[in-house]
Amino acid sequence: MGRLVCDVALAPSAPRLTSPALAARVRATFPNLPRHACVNDAGDTFAAVMDCTPLPHLLEHLVVDLQAQAAPPGSDDVYVGVTEWTDEEAGLARIEVSFTDDLVALRAFRDAVDFLNAVVVP
Repeated sequence: MGRLVCDVALAPSAPRLTSPALAARVRATFPNLPRHACVNDAGDTFAAVMDCTPLPHLLEHLVVDLQAQAAPPGSDDVYVGVTEWTDEEAGLARIEVSFTDDLVALRAFRDAVDFLNAVVVP
């Protein structure tokens, strides 16, 4: 399994954190996201922090979910990721995700960014 590293820059006007309203829109399109395993201080799953987590952390989970959706039926591949701010004030973060197919991972990043742009920047 490979590892893809992506440096992201949020638009200056973009929120740094998710909100309950944004999380609800995300859950409507990605219903499995709340069940993702997630290392955080609030619980064992992404649901524990989904209403108020850094936007790049949400992007990480979207990429993982899109890769899982693209996996062949019966696949036992497990995708993981990690996100950290490199400069929170400037809106810069680094996201790392595992992948089995680099093209699927790149498409997942593209589609996840497109989705977030559509729901965050109307």
